[in-house]
Amino acid sequence: MKFPIFQTRSRKDPEDALGRIDRAIHDRNHRLSAGLSVSEEFGIVQGALVLTQGNGKYLRIKHVVESSLPIPGSVTSGCREVVQGSVKEVGAIAQLASDLAEIQANVIEHLKCQAGRYVDRVLAVSLSDPGVWDRDFDGKISYSSFSDAAKLAELCGVSVIDSYPSRDLAVGGNGKTLESLPYWMMLADRNSKIASQSRFLVSVGNDCHSYFLPASDGLDAEVPLIQRYPTVGVSFLEHCFGKQFPGVDWSTRWNQMYVEGLLVDELLRQWQSGVEHCGDDPSLLSTHIAEITSNYLEQNPGEISNVVKTGIRFIAEQCLGKLAPDENKNLDPDSAIQLSNQFRIHDESPTPGPQSRFLVDAPMRFKPAFLNQFSQLLGSPQVAAANDVIDGMVALPPVVAAVLGLLHIDQMPANVPWLTGADCQRILGRVNPGRPSNWRQLIRAMADFQPAPMKLKDAI
Repeated sequence: MKFPIFQTRSRKDPEDALGRIDRAIHDRNHRLSAGLSVSEEFGIVQGALVLTQGNGKYLRIKHVVESSLPIPGSVTSGCREVVQGSVKEVGAIAQLASDLAEIQANVIEHLKCQAGRYVDRVLAVSLSDPGVWDRDFDGKISYSSFSDAAKLAELCGVSVIDSYPSRDLAVGGNGKTLESLPYWMMLADRNSKIASQSRFLVSVGNDCHSYFLPASDGLDAEVPLIQRYPTVGVSFLEHCFGKQFPGVDWSTRWNQMYVEGLLVDELLRQWQSGVEHCGDDPSLLSTHIAEITSNYLEQNPGEISNVVKTGIRFIAEQCLGKLAPDENKNLDPDSAIQLSNQFRIHDESPTPGPQSRFLVDAPMRFKPAFLNQFSQLLGSPQVAAANDVIDGMVALPPVVAAVLGLLHIDQMPANVPWLTGADCQRILGRVNPGRPSNWRQLIRAMADFQPAPMKLKDAI
């Protein structure tokens, strides 16, 4: 009697070869990748392990696990000195980058521990850092990543993708608005059946940026008409408080001062006149209103809470002013503004309906205050924190970095020409291979995916 060797293993056996192939094909619908982001002031490294489905413009973010580590003070101060141009020795810069890579590697190791048995399926680590920017006498902008991506790839064993601004700069862009497309992929309404909800994002920081994220079902061939408007941020408040009250830590008191404060009409009018004087340059406006605020605090040192309340109101109005039409606006401090149906995003796009959703991304020390202020101004229940859109997301920057890395893997251009000023769209990023097994896995993932056809003028 002959025994059929090929039937000695049960089809339900998890070790069966056919079963392994079936599971692998099913699992290919989901990918694991990681994103790393260094804060603008070099104070913290944030990481995110991202589970995604789909490829390219059909990418969907399913779940996020995050981790972070503070950067030691000596490394922080050294990095700031390099950015400011105080340190120019190659050896000192390389040592700082190496120290930063070790901190980044610790964040990646923590994320790998959270990946558990799926740790070998992490395709790549996408790295974003403030970098070192310079402008020569001809006005040409140059950028250099501050991180040591090669050392990071060796320490964590995973391929590292970095240096996204460099490619955009090479085609005439400014390299500084690359988060726009990832924001759209993360936060926009992209319902495959019917996408109708326009979404708006305000990112609060030293400078604020307001974004329009149009709805799209993914069938359009062109890049969606994303819009981005820079405005003044919280830097003028922090600068004035640091100057007037040195040595005082205000990081845990902003929301309390916002609740306790009162609106100062005269101060608000002075700031608004500064807007007319300085125009749309956020840095120039921030400097000008910082001087106004310092003078006011010198004369009224006991009105700190009032300045915070009025300042957050002013910033919120400036953000909405970029999204709302100039006509029919009433920014009187004593009245609520109903702007939810008046957003102006693009001259050629129709006005979105009342179903629009307004998202706010702000540092934790400011988040409740800005959520409350935007809710008051809009009078709409659709105001929400941006990190509520994706399960597990705490901070947006590391997830943005992860999305940029996935777009590189999927060979999809990630710059938006009308925002960056680039001549054309290009695939962004530079790959630093990890250990051979991970590098081969990444190559296979890139080779197996067939990107969507491009127009001839874009492909050349």
